[in-house]
Formats: sequence, structure tokens, C-alpha cells
Amino acid sequence: MTTFSDQELRAYIAEELAVERSTLLEHQLATDERLRDQLRELLGDNDSASLALRDVWQRGRLSCPSRSTWSDYLAGGLGDGLRQYLQFHLNDVGCRVCAANLTDLQQQGGADADQRSRKFFQTSVGRLRAIHD
Repeated sequence: MTTFSDQELRAYIAEELAVERSTLLEHQLATDERLRDQLRELLGDNDSASLALRDVWQRGRLSCPSRSTWSDYLAGGLGDGLRQYLQFHLNDVGCRVCAANLTDLQQQGGADADQRSRKFFQTSVGRLRAIHD
């Protein structure tokens, strides 16, 4: 049996636990009474007033990039450092909120990204013409 920390269970409650880990937890909850008791106890805790830096950071999603940043990521308009951070945040951290944002943006299709790229190009061309004139 896999063990889950209180922090992981709190992340599960807040729907912030990585999908693979959440799936494993849900399967184990079906047969592990001790794990269900641990989860019930955490659900009963009232830690909403917690000011611990970790808790504030997680609740505020301070490490999550904005939706427009994810859109720029899809359009290929980011530098290597930020692109690598987004990949780390999505793949290694396993942020479900950002994964959902990215999926939503992908489902909207490339039309928005193409339109933004065209607008950016048109704006840039106008500035370049002004410089060369």
C-alpha cells in the first residue's frame, strides 16, 4: 500500500494533487479504512485561517502562470527559460489547474493564437516601417 502525507491529502481535497497521484489515492481509498479515517480527520480540520507560507502559496496558486502566459506558450511566443518553467510546472509539479487551462486553450483551437500572432506581426511591421522611414 502506498502512503499519503497529510499535505498530499490536503492537496487532494483542494483538487490540486497531480492526476496520477489522485487516481492512486482514490483506488486506495476504496479498500483502506485507515486512509479514509485520515482523510475524514483532515476534512474536519478547519485550517482555512492558516497563514503558513506554504498554505497561502498553495491557496493563492502563486506559482501558477496566467492564462495569457499559457496562451503565449501555445503560440510559441516565450523564451526558453519561461517555456522550461511552464513545462516543469505542468509535467513535474503536475498542476491540475494549469493543465485544465492549457487543455481549454488547446480546445479553443489555433484560431485565437493565429489571430494574436497576426496582430502582433502587423503591429511590429508598422513599427519597423516607422523606424526605416
